[in-house]
Amino acid sequence: MASNMESSIYRGSESFFDFSCFTCQENDRNTEAGFYCEDCSKFYCSKCVEYHNYLYKKHAILSKENISLWPKTDVVEQDKCKEHQKEKLTIFCEDHSELICHVCQFHNHQKCSHLVLISDKVKQLHQKGDFKQLSATIYTQHQKLIHEKDDLEENIKSLEKSYTRILEEINALRKTINDSLDQLEKYTKKELDTFLVTMRTSIQTDIENCTDSIKNITCHHDDFLKIKDKSEALSFIKYRKCIDQSLKVESALQEMTTKTEMTLTFRPDTTIQQTLSTLSGLGQILRTVEQSDPAKRTTQKTDSRQNNPKETSQSDPGHQTTSGFKVNKSNPESSTSRSYSPGNGTSDLTKSGQVFDPVSSSSHQLVQGYQSGAVNRSDQIIKVKSSKNYSVNIKGDTKKCNIRGICETASGELLIADWNNNKVKLMDHTYKVVSQCDLPRTPWSMCSIDSSLVAVSNGNGKEIHFIRVINGQLIKDRILQFQHDCWGIAHQHGNLYITDGSALYLYTLDGRLVREMYKDTSSYNTVMSCAVSPDGDRIYVTNNNSKQLVTLSRDGTVISTLTVPGLDPLPGLHVTDSEHVLVCGSWSNKIVQVDKDGRQILAEVVTNNDGVTLPMSVYYSKNTGSIIVGMDGDDIIVFKAV
Repeated sequence: MASNMESSIYRGSESFFDFSCFTCQENDRNTEAGFYCEDCSKFYCSKCVEYHNYLYKKHAILSKENISLWPKTDVVEQDKCKEHQKEKLTIFCEDHSELICHVCQFHNHQKCSHLVLISDKVKQLHQKGDFKQLSATIYTQHQKLIHEKDDLEENIKSLEKSYTRILEEINALRKTINDSLDQLEKYTKKELDTFLVTMRTSIQTDIENCTDSIKNITCHHDDFLKIKDKSEALSFIKYRKCIDQSLKVESALQEMTTKTEMTLTFRPDTTIQQTLSTLSGLGQILRTVEQSDPAKRTTQKTDSRQNNPKETSQSDPGHQTTSGFKVNKSNPESSTSRSYSPGNGTSDLTKSGQVFDPVSSSSHQLVQGYQSGAVNRSDQIIKVKSSKNYSVNIKGDTKKCNIRGICETASGELLIADWNNNKVKLMDHTYKVVSQCDLPRTPWSMCSIDSSLVAVSNGNGKEIHFIRVINGQLIKDRILQFQHDCWGIAHQHGNLYITDGSALYLYTLDGRLVREMYKDTSSYNTVMSCAVSPDGDRIYVTNNNSKQLVTLSRDGTVISTLTVPGLDPLPGLHVTDSEHVLVCGSWSNKIVQVDKDGRQILAEVVTNNDGVTLPMSVYYSKNTGSIIVGMDGDDIIVFKAV
């Protein structure tokens, strides 16, 4: 009896379906059918139909997409008890939420206290208006589903339009690049043609001179031979003419033999290929997802479709895109970040005389056109929540670690530069050191070159070491030698920025000097750390003498300077892909965020209260959405950004 009751309750706990699986019914299970076999004239659920199809491969199966072809449901049979098939369902057991017959009641539901006749239940539902309410609810849901379906279809159309538009933009960009390359090719070939014509003309002139000389000396020699025995006077005259002509030929031969052979060679400009090799595409594709109130969804979706995706991602920090932080737009004072008011010790040095290059008109407009207090997406304050410490000390370290540089591969592996132990270390996704690379001198700074290559400076060693990550191992790639010290280092699209303690230089990746960007010789070790924005429009250097962050434009014009408390002689400096500027205040035990024009400190992102002690380097991992702080010690701290 107990088992029968359990079976009845089990079956009663499930719904009554218009179409139930035949096989499941045979095994005392109540499962909705999703398929109908015309050959078997039976219904099957998704699991049972697999066994059916295995046994009867040639049977015609109709899914719910063809439900109109299914046989009509026998409504009369639906009020029959599944267990006692000759009895009608007349009672509703509210204790088990089950439709039963009087036999079920006698055997399995005698102890149930809430048994209601179905006829009485129907009257109650009519009296309460539940039937009408059900119809109204279904109608409302039906309308909402229609609207949602329409919105989704419109969204697809909008998505396809944006896809087509972006394709057109990509094609237009490619055409512009092709046109520029075609123009460069045209200029180069024109120069080649000019060289060819000039050199060919010079050689052709020599050929004509040789031809004339051959003709002249042959004629004079023939005349001399004809009359040398006929007249002594004429013979002597012809002799003298031959001698004169021979001297001219000798002089011409001497001139021609002193000329080196003329050839043409081509030395390609490697800057183009180097720049292209650092790119992963023609640009970024941003996916914008707008979280909206369901009650206002239609209006917000319409507004979203009318916005240009590029403008949306830049103008509305509330949007989440594939690149950048998820930024909280609440009052900064309510957050854990400590905010600063505008104007923290900023000054304009465009007339200070410290700029190496003269200020161009475009750069001057850039400096003068800056509006203090303008809100940029990059200036939204970064906030952090949880944090965890990870040890970077490994067997073989002879000193306490000091993490001066942090970088990341495209796959999310972390590289750290350990100054005290003369090593670069590789950490896996669990922040465990899995490989190391010994260096001849202390690594002072580090930057990413491509998805798996980093460059490490060696301070007064006058060297830049390139190290590549291959299959979880650090492999030395090459070394560049310089005539000056190499302290700070940064890279952007084939441009290598290096400081030597008193100046910032711009180099190509193969070590060719482009120009000096910035200089300050007022003291020793003034120009130390450097960083560059993703678009290359802002270059940041730290001036150790004045304890200031100096912000430069692309051509080296000083945009602003900002006093940052607690700057270390070589402070950690990092610019994220979303142009958030982070600076280590080592002596103040803080990481501060600065606006992208370097005019004000926006917030203290993490401090000593967060466990930060003597921070030497900082890095934002876009793979994990974390801020990683390297310190003068054996640990790094990983903060989860919100």
